[in-house]
Amino acid sequence: MSTKPRTKRAPVILAVVGVLVVAVLAAVLGLVFTIGNDGKDDDSGDAKAPGTVKSAIRDIDPATLPAVAQADGTIRVGSSSAPVAVTVFEDFRCPFCKRFETDFGPLLADYAESGKIRVDYHIASFLDGKLGGTGSVKAANAARCSVDAGKFAAYHAVLFKNQPEESEDGYTPARLLDLAGQVPGLRGEAFDACVNTDAHAAWVTAAESAFETSGVSATPGVAVDGKILDGGNSAMRSPDNLRELLDQRLENPGSGKAALGQEPQAPSAG
Repeated sequence: MSTKPRTKRAPVILAVVGVLVVAVLAAVLGLVFTIGNDGKDDDSGDAKAPGTVKSAIRDIDPATLPAVAQADGTIRVGSSSAPVAVTVFEDFRCPFCKRFETDFGPLLADYAESGKIRVDYHIASFLDGKLGGTGSVKAANAARCSVDAGKFAAYHAVLFKNQPEESEDGYTPARLLDLAGQVPGLRGEAFDACVNTDAHAAWVTAAESAFETSGVSATPGVAVDGKILDGGNSAMRSPDNLRELLDQRLENPGSGKAALGQEPQAPSAG
């Protein structure tokens, strides 16, 4: 920033500028406080315009989320009576699935805990065939074992948080048991034996077979109310976009055409 040489009128000019700056700041601060208070509760009883203020996504403890294994090869988190169904297709060795879990997981947990949605996790294991090893299969089996122990949601989060490099066959039984130690109450004789003996190998195989005929070509994949969201759907670009789509479905089951597989939304700019 350049400065001009001082003159005898400098104090007067500075004083005038100072007054103008104070006036502008006062106006700006007044506007900020006015806007900030618009979303706060007050005692007037006036209803706020719907959709103008969205509540923050709650930080849900995954240990509080119930999970049940389904015959179709999915693991359901949340109530089966929830009005909107979300299916997430994933492979534990998939780095993009880890990113999805990191970005979208809090939204899904919040909505599942509040009874708005049920989330069916479809655990695939195809990456073993592409990369070699058995990590996907072992992790899928361990995840299924965690359902028996009532700890799936918490263990699911731990597995993705500690995901090895995609090319590394890092989900060994020993490592899976070690990670299970991060979930209070998960380790025990039954869970350890389930992991070490691949007790749910048949379930894992059936889940992979169902994935191969699901119409989902890559992971992570998402379906809402049974309709797969393609990669160009804006709901797959950010948690806010997916949240908007879910809210549309909750408010009006006939809305949110993208979730119905009709007229896919164009990707947003950027």
